[in-house]
Amino acid sequence: MNIGFIGTGSMGRAIIPLLIEAGHRVSAWNRSADALVDLQGVIALDSPAAAFQEDVAISMLADDRAVREVLLTSGALMGADKACIHIVMSTLSPLLIEELQALHLDAGVALVAAPVFGVPAVAARGEMNIMAAGSPAAIATVQPIFDVLGKKTWRLGAYPVQACIAKIAGNMMITHAIQSLGEATALAERYGLSPAAFIELMTQTQFPSPSYQRYGQNIVNGTYEPGFKLALGLKDINLAIDAALRKDLGLPGADAVRSKMTAALAHGLGHKDWSSFATETVTRSAQASEQPWLTAAVTRSRRGHFWITGPRVTQNGKHYQKGPMYVAWEAPEFVTQPYPVVLVHGGTLQSTEWLDTPDGRPGWAQRFVEAGFVVFRVDRPGHGRSPYHPDIMGPMGPAFSYERGREVYFPEGGGETQWPFAPDDEAAFDAFIAAYGPMPADLAAGQALDADRLAQLLDKIGKAIVVTHSASGPLGWLVADRRPDHVVAIVAVEPMGPVFGQTPGIGTLDWGLTAAPITFDPPHETPEQVRKAAPSTLKIPALEGLPVALLTGETSVFATFASSIVPFLHNAGARVDHLDLPALGIRGNGHGLIYERNSDASFAVVTRWLADAVKAAEPA
Repeated sequence: MNIGFIGTGSMGRAIIPLLIEAGHRVSAWNRSADALVDLQGVIALDSPAAAFQEDVAISMLADDRAVREVLLTSGALMGADKACIHIVMSTLSPLLIEELQALHLDAGVALVAAPVFGVPAVAARGEMNIMAAGSPAAIATVQPIFDVLGKKTWRLGAYPVQACIAKIAGNMMITHAIQSLGEATALAERYGLSPAAFIELMTQTQFPSPSYQRYGQNIVNGTYEPGFKLALGLKDINLAIDAALRKDLGLPGADAVRSKMTAALAHGLGHKDWSSFATETVTRSAQASEQPWLTAAVTRSRRGHFWITGPRVTQNGKHYQKGPMYVAWEAPEFVTQPYPVVLVHGGTLQSTEWLDTPDGRPGWAQRFVEAGFVVFRVDRPGHGRSPYHPDIMGPMGPAFSYERGREVYFPEGGGETQWPFAPDDEAAFDAFIAAYGPMPADLAAGQALDADRLAQLLDKIGKAIVVTHSASGPLGWLVADRRPDHVVAIVAVEPMGPVFGQTPGIGTLDWGLTAAPITFDPPHETPEQVRKAAPSTLKIPALEGLPVALLTGETSVFATFASSIVPFLHNAGARVDHLDLPALGIRGNGHGLIYERNSDASFAVVTRWLADAVKAAEPA
C-alpha cells in the first residue's frame, strides 16, 4: 500500500521501518523536516494534506492541539482523496475524535481510530496491541498494516471513539498500577523488606503482567528513561478525567494520580518515563504540622457555605440584621450515613475548633466526613465569621485570657497528658488563643439566640445529629426543645455544668442545664420554680427517649459535672449514656479532648455509640 505518515516522533520512527520492510511505500511529513533525514526509504511530503492523496494516511501526533494545528487549521482534510483511509494512532480526547468523525463523514473519507499499547521498543518489534474502531470495511482494508505493527488487533466497535476511550481508560489503569507499586514498595521498604524482593514476589505471583514487571523494575532500579514520557502520561490522565466529567462521572483515584504526576512534572521529571511519578511519595513528618498544604493527604468532598439570617432591627431610622449565623458544610463523595452532623463550637471559640488540631492533624469535622456523614459547622451568632456589634447584639462579655485558657485546658498539676503541644510552647499557645473572642454578656439571651438560629438550620437541612462542646452544651437541649422532631441524637462533649452551675465570666444555668428557658412538663414559669421542684418531676418532653451521649475526659473539671448532669437528663426523659473515656481505657484527656493527641480514639467512641443510638432511634 501507499502510506502517507504524519508525525515522525519516537513511535513513528519505530513503526515506519517495519512498514517499509513489509513492502509498503511510505511517504511522510513532520513539522521538523530534520526528523526525516535518517529514515531510510521514506519519501518526504511537502504538506500533511499530501498524505491524504495516498491509499492510507496514518497520523501519530502528540495531542489534541497538534492534531488541530496540523490537520484541521491547515485544512489538510479538505482535498483528501475519498478512497483514502485515515488511521489515527494518537491518544486523543473523545471530544476531538467525535469532531474528527463528523468532519470525515462530511469529506467522505473513512476514519479508523487505532491507538496502541506499547512503548517505542515494543513498537519497533511489531508487538503492540492495537485497538481499532471504525467502519468494519475500512478496518478490514488496513488490517495488513496492523498485522505488521502489532501482535493483535482488538476490534472494539464501529465508532472511533470506542477505541479512543479504551486507550484512555487503559492508560489510566496503568497509572494506578504505578501508584500502587510506588506506595506498596515504599511501605515494604520502611519495614526493612528489600524493594527488589518485594517487587519480584508481587510480579511473579499476584501481578504477573508486563506493566507491573516493567514499572516495578524502574522503581527498584531508580531508572526512569523513556519509555513513555511523564508529560504525555499526564496528558492522558487529564483526558480520562475530562472524559469522565462529560458523562457526570467522578474518578477519585485518577484525581489522586494526577496530583502526583503534576508534582513530578513540576520537579523536572516530565522527560522521564511516566513511572517516575512513583518517586513522589508522601512522607509524614514534623513538616506535616508546619506545612500541611504540602504534606496533608488529598481529600475529595463537596463543600460550601450559607447563612442563617437574623431579623431586621431598626435603630435611629436605619435597618440592621441581628445575629446571622454562618454555616460551612462538607459532604463526602458518597454519603453513607442517614443523618447529617451539626457541629456547634464551644464557649468563646468558633467553628474552626472542629477543623485541624493544634498539632496539624485532621479534626473531628474531617473525621465525620470520612465516616460518611454530611457535616455542618456553625459559627454561633457573634462568633467567628458571624458578626458582632454591641449596638445590635447587646453588650459583650469579658475577653478570654491566656490565664483562663491554661486553667481550662491544662491547669497546673491537673494530670493532663494528651495536650497537643508543650505547655511552655508560647508560640503554639498564641495560635490557640487567637481563635477566642467574647460571648454576649447576657448568657440567657445569647443561648436563646443561638438556639433559634440552630432551629432555623434544622428547618433547612432536616433531621440531624447535634454535637456540642463545653459552653455550647446547653444549645443541644434548647434546640431539641425548639425542634424535637428534628434532633436525632445529641453528643455533648464536656458540656457546661453542673446543674444550676455558675461559670466565671460567662453566667449561670438558672434553668438547670440552660440559662435560657426550656419547656418542662408540668410547666415551670421561673427559674426559682425549677430549683424548688423535686428532681424527679423535671420532665422535658423534647428529651423523652432522645439518645444522648455525654463524653468526658479523665482530668477535666468539666468531667465532674457528669455526676449531676446525667441524673438530670435521666429524670428529664433522655436515654443518656455517659461515655467516660478513662472507663473505656482512653486516659489523660482534659477539656479539649476533641483536638488532643488521641482525638481519633475519642472520635471512634462517639461513632460507635452513634451507630447503635441512631439505629435504636429509627422507627421499627
